[in-house]
Amino acid sequence: MPTKNSTGAFDFSSMMTEWPKMGDWPMPSFSNWAFAEREDLMEAKTVASFQKMGQTMWTHAEKAFSDHMDFVSGRLHEDFECAKSLTKCTAPEETMATLQDFYSRMATQYQEHFEKQAALFRDSFSENAAAVEELNETAMENVSELTKAAEESLSEGKPARTPTRRKTAAAKS
Repeated sequence: MPTKNSTGAFDFSSMMTEWPKMGDWPMPSFSNWAFAEREDLMEAKTVASFQKMGQTMWTHAEKAFSDHMDFVSGRLHEDFECAKSLTKCTAPEETMATLQDFYSRMATQYQEHFEKQAALFRDSFSENAAAVEELNETAMENVSELTKAAEESLSEGKPARTPTRRKTAAAKS
């Protein structure tokens, strides 16, 4: 029947009761308090970085979608206006001139829309790249802080725990 394990968050010694084939390496006893404040700060910075990335992504997605919907709405209006103009044409030359003007403006509008969307994508990519760089720096700071915490914990003067050796069948006899 399993028993409840009530060790602390950073009590690594309970996970390693025996050291098979690892020699006589002592297991240091880490102090939970050496990590507590650092852990809270690291978590806050990491979460803030992820939130910034998410906010940047949603802001740029909203801009791109809004711009695209404005474009589609404008294009539909232009399409209906062209259809109305075509019903008023009386000669083939007039029809060809109306269509030529319509397709010329349409091509220009599509090109301008594509350029806007590409610029929004570039801006989004640049801002998210900066956010990823900040997250990378946060990760490096986290590693540094955990290293400092481990070193402080080890230097607190607590005696190192000696490993429990396995009893072999030869030693029993």
